[in-house]
Amino acid sequence: MCRAKRYTEQLLEIYDKINQDLEYFKYQIQEYQFLEQDVLHMIENEKFNAAEGCLLANMIKDARIKRRYYKDELETMINLKKTFIDKNIEHLKHTYESVKRQDEILLELKRNRVYRPRVLKSMELKIVVPLKRKVI
Repeated sequence: MCRAKRYTEQLLEIYDKINQDLEYFKYQIQEYQFLEQDVLHMIENEKFNAAEGCLLANMIKDARIKRRYYKDELETMINLKKTFIDKNIEHLKHTYESVKRQDEILLELKRNRVYRPRVLKSMELKIVVPLKRKVI
């Protein structure tokens, strides 16, 4: 496989990975929002002492910190996607198809390579290098 084909495949994989990460970040944000809502409903509906209240507050705080981390990651990934990926993905796909076709053509030519000698009368080894040599 030629390097250009491998590089375009790797770039397409990176583009796919970015989209997967975007979906993962959205999922994580939603999960931590749901966790926060669950804890808030526990606070609303249950009786608890001060120590349990402190634990519940820490659960909310931890969920918000993790949610914020994923929101920040999501923001930068959306920026990357909008400003670069969305503008270049179709061009990259087209380039990949072009490189892939060219690589297939070159591989086929390599498999069916025919060489016509310019000086020698033949390409047969037995004719070009006769076995009638003197051994010293």
